[in-house]
Amino acid sequence: MNHRKSWFQIIFWKLVIAGAAGAALFFGSGAAGFPMVYRMAFTGYAVLGFIVYVVLDLPPMKPLTGWQAGVGILVFYLMLSGGYIVAGNMLPQFEPEIEIEGIARKTEMYKRDDVHDQTLLAQTRELADKADKIMARLNQIESGEGVNVADINVGKVSIASRDYSNMDPVEHGKLVYQDQECGNCHKVGGRGGKKRGPKLDNIGNLANKEQLKEKIFNPDAWHAEGFEERTKDKMPEKYKDVMSDEDLEALVTYLLTLKDTSVDTPKPKFKK
Repeated sequence: MNHRKSWFQIIFWKLVIAGAAGAALFFGSGAAGFPMVYRMAFTGYAVLGFIVYVVLDLPPMKPLTGWQAGVGILVFYLMLSGGYIVAGNMLPQFEPEIEIEGIARKTEMYKRDDVHDQTLLAQTRELADKADKIMARLNQIESGEGVNVADINVGKVSIASRDYSNMDPVEHGKLVYQDQECGNCHKVGGRGGKKRGPKLDNIGNLANKEQLKEKIFNPDAWHAEGFEERTKDKMPEKYKDVMSDEDLEALVTYLLTLKDTSVDTPKPKFKK
């Protein structure tokens, strides 16, 4: 007669090993500099492994026949579907319109960059040609052919460079907001993805420039009311690594224009 394992025997050592592996993955990936979302994913692998090995060690089910088999298949399908739906809702939600706008804008930017590169190439060739002419005339002077240096016409060549100084700061900030995909977690004017973060329609009346800058580069600096205990929906810590100071300034300038008091934007709870 086969001895059936107890729940304690099935779970205990697997839980110990999975817990140690999960902790090692979480803190090890943190020490290696991985963002929090990756650290949570790595830890999730350990949890998934624990569940799989527990299921493999469970006693076999009794065979189902007839209508019971049909009900069993239906229950299994509903469990899987529910798992996928719950897991999907925990991930950032994307609005197709926002993503299409971002793709179109970046495509246009790449086209401008290509034109810019072609312009620089043509101007470089022009400069090289003029430099060759200057050297040829200087060689004539050295050889005593009596060329007047004042007669040498170098010409004017303008090297184009990317200049954002003439762009409206608010429009620049809107582009940063879209490029950094802030709309995946926040809503403005009713547009945005899943509500993982607070609405921002009235943030311009609730925080000043320095407080917003601090929050973007250091998400733990302060929290919106009602969002203090949210860890899985925490704002990413990547922005200080992927945003320039100019983009940060433009983004905050845009956010300070959001002053719609008809929208219930959660009040910031600043740390003392």
